[in-house]
Amino acid sequence: MKLVRSTWRRMAVWVMNLLTLVSLLTFSVIASAAGSPLETKTLTRFHDPVIVKTSFLTGLPTSHTVGYRLYSAPQGIVAPIPFQFDERDPSGEIVFPRPDASREFTFDENDELVFMAKDTGARILPDDLPPENNGIVEIEVTDPMNSGKGWAYLLHFPEPVPPLSPVTYATFDAKANQARTLFYTMDYYPKRNFFTGMRIHAIAGGTGENILDRMKFHIHPTFSLLFTTWSPLITEQDMPTTIDGVKNGPVRAIRRVRQSLDLGQYFPAIPHGTTYTYFYFSSLMTPSTFTVPWLALKLLRELHFVGVSDFRKNALGMEYWDDANPDGLRFTGSDEAHVVTTEDHDWYVVSGQAGTHLQAFMIPDQWRQWGIVRGTIFQDRNQAADQDGPEDELGSHAAGYSLLNMTNLRKSGAYAMNLAIIFLPRRYQLGDEVQPLAMLKQPLTIRTHVIQ
Repeated sequence: MKLVRSTWRRMAVWVMNLLTLVSLLTFSVIASAAGSPLETKTLTRFHDPVIVKTSFLTGLPTSHTVGYRLYSAPQGIVAPIPFQFDERDPSGEIVFPRPDASREFTFDENDELVFMAKDTGARILPDDLPPENNGIVEIEVTDPMNSGKGWAYLLHFPEPVPPLSPVTYATFDAKANQARTLFYTMDYYPKRNFFTGMRIHAIAGGTGENILDRMKFHIHPTFSLLFTTWSPLITEQDMPTTIDGVKNGPVRAIRRVRQSLDLGQYFPAIPHGTTYTYFYFSSLMTPSTFTVPWLALKLLRELHFVGVSDFRKNALGMEYWDDANPDGLRFTGSDEAHVVTTEDHDWYVVSGQAGTHLQAFMIPDQWRQWGIVRGTIFQDRNQAADQDGPEDELGSHAAGYSLLNMTNLRKSGAYAMNLAIIFLPRRYQLGDEVQPLAMLKQPLTIRTHVIQ
């Protein structure tokens, strides 16, 4: 009897082991099926947002944002990824939700679906996606530089709706006047539109210490009419700013401000319009429009522009690179270096133990064709040197741009510009500027396809 019991016990253990093996094999088959892509992901762009005009989202069961989820399979596992819908009015302005109102809305052809290119995955079968949905749109994202591709899937669900991704990449705190993202924290000066703090987080290779004293600019035009000249000096302090709207979404935070120009007690404040800043997990962008009136262009005789970042003493030991200085320059605080070049460049990098960031200043192609140059400003000295010009007030450690030959402007009108800061996840190595610049110069292309 004992032998029979022992035999049956061993047989039961063997059956249990067999069932465990079968269940493991079944699980591996299911996981493999879910992760067997139609095409593997080859897209390598890291910093880029993907902005899909809702006019491309046709064939869906509803235009109301409630019930939508975005999925991808970057590692063979289908999972929700962060996304947001942003509403724009017919003129293209962001519609900011009231604090007490729902963030959901009914989109039309002018609105945007936003997610990050790094969150895309392989191309998969509809059966691999969560069931019980009543609509799927496949979004194919392509890098125009090398044809790399990645995919995401927008699904609509009736109730109950699956959970969202728990990840939030960026927020803007209007009370603190501070942007906080996965990679960085930026502080604004009160009631102005310039930064007084930059902290690069450990996840982005930084120490979290503030390396920025403030950002500065000097605009010094000279206008001539008959026997009279007028030459005002405009700085970052002369642009009073009021926050006009804030939106925090999982993918990006948006800040809009209204600015005016204060030319002193004898002049009324001149409205300057609105400015947006878009904060993503590893970058921020401030697109703007520079308007040149016909009369101002006619009367302009000179125009000096300098825009720099003044760094704190803890920037000592950090290095600077740009196209005109490929060998790099170091902040030492001892050699009193003051480098000014007249070679055009659209980016520079400051990198060191406290972290790495790239700043890009994009100007219209026409300006470059007319000979307008973004010159280098690099300053490393113990104290301000005696010199003429708007560089007088720069700090001990400063880097930025000058705009040269602005009197070459030939046409009045509105010109699009963009200032971007991209935080790199390691110390700078030659070539690390390629992807951030591609984001600004060669944006990703998008194709959508209803598959269910």
